[in-house]
Amino acid sequence: MPLPNMPDGLHTSISQMKCFLRCPRQYELKYKLGIQPAFMPVAFAFGLAFHGAAAALYSELKDTGKLPPREMLVDTFRDAWNRASEGPLPLQDDEDEPVDTGAVTDKGISMLDVFHAHVAKAMNGHTVEGVEVPFVAALHDPDTGEVLDEALVGTMDLVLRHGDRRVVVEHKTASRKWSDDQLAYDLQPTGYKFAAQQVGLGDVGLRLQVVTKTKVPVVQVADVDRGPRDEDDFLRTAVGVLRAVDAGVAYPVRGWACKGCQFAHACKPKRPKLALVA
Repeated sequence: MPLPNMPDGLHTSISQMKCFLRCPRQYELKYKLGIQPAFMPVAFAFGLAFHGAAAALYSELKDTGKLPPREMLVDTFRDAWNRASEGPLPLQDDEDEPVDTGAVTDKGISMLDVFHAHVAKAMNGHTVEGVEVPFVAALHDPDTGEVLDEALVGTMDLVLRHGDRRVVVEHKTASRKWSDDQLAYDLQPTGYKFAAQQVGLGDVGLRLQVVTKTKVPVVQVADVDRGPRDEDDFLRTAVGVLRAVDAGVAYPVRGWACKGCQFAHACKPKRPKLALVA
């Protein structure tokens, strides 16, 4: 999601960290060299549109205490998806096939129907405290205590209050339910818990709401735990990534993901210089 009120100075985000861990060369092209992407992945555009609809739902709940009609979500999704479809970047799916925007719209609406029904049942006892809540958190070396020049920035999709505790919720769309390993090791919830303590939200609970793109969509709700070891791992990962970036590490990771990479057009191997022989 776009970050409102981006702070001055050096910063990083969980998305940037994930990008570097996935492929340092992609990170260099995207964040250091500012190369323009060749296309927008359908899954990314779809996720933005769905997040926009979810944000509209929870914002209405926060402002009025009432669940908005399903039609409002559909209209919000349609508008965002149409903007992506008609934007300057062409859409491309993982198989490089022509994008059936009508089919994608229908899938999004069927997912929103299930999501709307889920929220109607799941809000019992919960109140909405914040929607798309920005944060800035200081990072430090867990061994030396040294505070890094770069701050961690991001946006929490949703902050709920349940009783005397807050719960930070992340929305996801996915082809299928997340596995136990995905739920256990994803960096996003850990980063949220780390940041929440610094911005005054306290010891928050963490929840993932994964809406699947299956033939019959479902909403997977998973409350995940992140303890001191997870936060230590998160800091070590952040520090390691930032130091590697500073050192100029930018090797490519070749594999199946290259086909769907927005920056593949700029990721060309450097040809070795040939020595002239007299």
